[in-house]
Amino acid sequence: MVDLETQLSDNSDKYINDPSIELAWALKAAERATIHMNLLMSVDTKLLKLTKHDKEIYQKFREIFPEMNVEEVIEAQLKGDIKPVWNEFCESFKTDVEDYNLGTIMRIRADGVYNEQNTIIVPKIIYLAIETARNIEGINSKHKEKYTEEYKRSHADGEKTL
Repeated sequence: MVDLETQLSDNSDKYINDPSIELAWALKAAERATIHMNLLMSVDTKLLKLTKHDKEIYQKFREIFPEMNVEEVIEAQLKGDIKPVWNEFCESFKTDVEDYNLGTIMRIRADGVYNEQNTIIVPKIIYLAIETARNIEGINSKHKEKYTEEYKRSHADGEKTL
């Protein structure tokens, strides 16, 4: 067995992504997105708690990003010059939120369903921060009828949603 130091300093070209692991992640991520969509459609989202740390996540998120529009998240709000700020935010939940940096499917627009056009992959803690803000600020509640109708229509038409 090769020790960790050797593995870390070894040529990275020797390692490849295992397609079965990527497929397992994608299936699990889609399952979590489906569960979240079902929760959004079936409960009062203003009362929905995603973790036991929702309050702390929301407070820190709004402290750092007070003006961020969570109704529609654009990639520029997550990448580029702001990325180090997000990294610091994410790392602050390293010990409190299990799998805080796990790639997670997030809806871009709060008024839409999980589908190819309305999703982006983000670390779990960013997903939690934005969806918690959408719940607390009443945004998910405001759009409930629209995304519920879109979900029903897409399933009736055989469209692909997660």
